[in-house]
Amino acid sequence: MAADDITVENLRQLLHIQTELREQAETRGRKAQRVLVGLLETFAPDEVDQRLKTGRPLDSLPVEELEQLVRQHIGKQLHQAQALLKDSQSAKTLQNNRDQLDKLHSQYESLREKNALLVGQVASLETERNNLLSQVTALQSVSSAFSEQSSNIEEVKSTDAEEVNDRPPEPDWMMTWRQAETFDRDARILIMIGKTGLSRRPVIENQAAEMLGIKKAGGSLQALITRLTDLQFIETFRPWAADGAGTGGRFPDLVRLAERGQLAFWLLTGEKPSFNEYDLLLERHVSPEHTLLNLQAADMLREAGYQVNLTPPDVNLPDGGLFKPDLVLIDEQGTLLFAEVERDTDKNIEQRQAKWRNFYQASGGKMFVVCDNRSCMRNIRSEINYCLGNKPLAISLTNLTDLQAGKRGEGDNIWLEIKHKGN
Repeated sequence: MAADDITVENLRQLLHIQTELREQAETRGRKAQRVLVGLLETFAPDEVDQRLKTGRPLDSLPVEELEQLVRQHIGKQLHQAQALLKDSQSAKTLQNNRDQLDKLHSQYESLREKNALLVGQVASLETERNNLLSQVTALQSVSSAFSEQSSNIEEVKSTDAEEVNDRPPEPDWMMTWRQAETFDRDARILIMIGKTGLSRRPVIENQAAEMLGIKKAGGSLQALITRLTDLQFIETFRPWAADGAGTGGRFPDLVRLAERGQLAFWLLTGEKPSFNEYDLLLERHVSPEHTLLNLQAADMLREAGYQVNLTPPDVNLPDGGLFKPDLVLIDEQGTLLFAEVERDTDKNIEQRQAKWRNFYQASGGKMFVVCDNRSCMRNIRSEINYCLGNKPLAISLTNLTDLQAGKRGEGDNIWLEIKHKGN
């Protein structure tokens, strides 16, 4: 609920900023209108009188039409002044006409510069407004997803509670397992796997060691995993295309509850096991390797104090684009952030540029990217700079290889590069 409250406050702040920007644009427009009306009153009083008689006073006209009238009347007076210069036989009259022409030309140039400045300011404000609309849309999408997720959790809890009261008799293999000398230890780890949905064997063994008071994961825990495998409670698998990981070292073995293991978990707890983290994420990502990198990135971000949502919703952007964030974060101040997770592989350039443009629009230029290694981080930096050009942005980059080696950014920050461009 705290995340929902904070998200609503963020929405209110963004909408307040949008209102202020709109009011500033309107104020600047009114000032430009007054300047143009004043010029017409000075150089075209007949036009002013005529429009008052027809019920269309000048202050009711848009800035663009006023500018056109000013151009028209100043141009007319310029032509008249030039005609006077040709007909005049007096050197004094000629000089006066030249002075008047210079003055009119100077005023016209000044007015043109002011108008160009106003047009630029209006365009800038329009861009800021569109960026704010994109951020509001993204925040609303993510906020709705968090609410639905909480509702679904409550529904699952209610259903599980009803099923507890209608358990079938335990199968023979379950009763046999309960009599085993290692049952208590094995059952605790099976329940841990079922409750957390963990899939990476090294992570499971480390958590098991902590639960069982073992200083270091080793042979006894490996034997425990083997027993659960032999009992057909869990299955191990390796979906990787190669052994070497982009973050260094080998890819880990993965683990999931087998059908018998899911039933054993339910018999022990009266609850359905959580979804396996790998199986849950695989359909969202392009490969097993990218799925694993998202899990590793989430671990690193949680250790740094972020709340992490590994299954955020897609964000429909106001211009019709679609942004599919890898991760949604909430930092210690309660700010909602988008993060992308990237591997050091060859990619389609056009698709990448569309991705970075959508990411920029959804995040308002506040972009976070986690890479597998330093080479990937350099390539991503170049991609984003090339795609977004001189757009104002704040980009934070890091890579798991350097973080695992103990490297940190300024102030012990996990973000190894933080760059600001533009305003």
